[in-house]
Amino acid sequence: MNHQNMVEYIKEGLLNFIFPLDCKICEKPIRESKGYSICEDCFKTIELIEQPYCIKCGKPLISTDYFKSNRGILCSNCKRKKYSFEFSRSVGIYQKVLKECIHLFKYYGEKKLAKPLGKLMINYLLKNNEFKKKIDLIIPVPLHKNDFKKRGFNQSVLLGRVIGDYFSIPVGKRVLIKKKLTPFQVNLSKKEREKNIIKAFAVERPEEVKYKNILILDDIFTTGSTVEECAKELTKAQAKNIFVLTLARSV
Repeated sequence: MNHQNMVEYIKEGLLNFIFPLDCKICEKPIRESKGYSICEDCFKTIELIEQPYCIKCGKPLISTDYFKSNRGILCSNCKRKKYSFEFSRSVGIYQKVLKECIHLFKYYGEKKLAKPLGKLMINYLLKNNEFKKKIDLIIPVPLHKNDFKKRGFNQSVLLGRVIGDYFSIPVGKRVLIKKKLTPFQVNLSKKEREKNIIKAFAVERPEEVKYKNILILDDIFTTGSTVEECAKELTKAQAKNIFVLTLARSV
C-alpha cells in the first residue's frame, strides 16, 4: 500500500469511527464506509440492462424467444423517430438501489458515489464491443450555470472524469453549454420534455468537436429528449459520430 492509499485508508477509518453510516436501503451499519450511504451488498443488487434491447435507444425489451434470436430490433418509438446519435446505451434500470444512488448523488451531495457508479459504467464499456476504440472525446450533458450554482457540481462531469481517467479519454467540460434555463424534466410528459429542452444547448468550442467521435454522458435516459438536443448541436458542429451512454434507463 503506497503512502497516498495509506492516508486515505486512515481517513476513512476515522470517519467510520466518528460518523458511522447506516445503509439507506437495508438500514444495516456500513462497516467500511467509503463516504456514501449504500453498502456493498445492496450495491451488488443493481439491476443491469442486458440484451435484448432496442439497438437505437437501448430500451430493454421483453425477453421473448423472438427478441433473443433477433438482436437488431427497434422499439416502437425508434421505428417512428430519427435520432442524431448513432445509438444510446444505459447501464442499469432506474429503480430501487440505482435510483436511490442517483438521488443521493445528485440531490444530497454524496459525490463519492461517482467512483462506484463510474466503475459500473467502465465495466459496461469494457464488456460492450459497440464502443470499442470509437471514442475520442467524452462530453457530459451540461447544467445551466444557475443550476450548477445551486448544486455545486455536475454529476455527469464527475462520472465522466472517472471514465475518462480509466480509458485516457479527454472530458470536454466546456465544449457544450446549456444556455437556456429550463424547468426540471421530472414531472413533464414526453411532449412537454421535448418542448422544454428545445434549443437549450450550444457548442461553445466547435474546433474540439469537428471530425471527432463523441460520447455524450448523462445520468438518466428517460425520453431521450435531452441527449438528442445535445447530439443535434454536436452534429451541427461537424462531429463525426455521436454515441450516448447513461448510468440509468427509465422504463
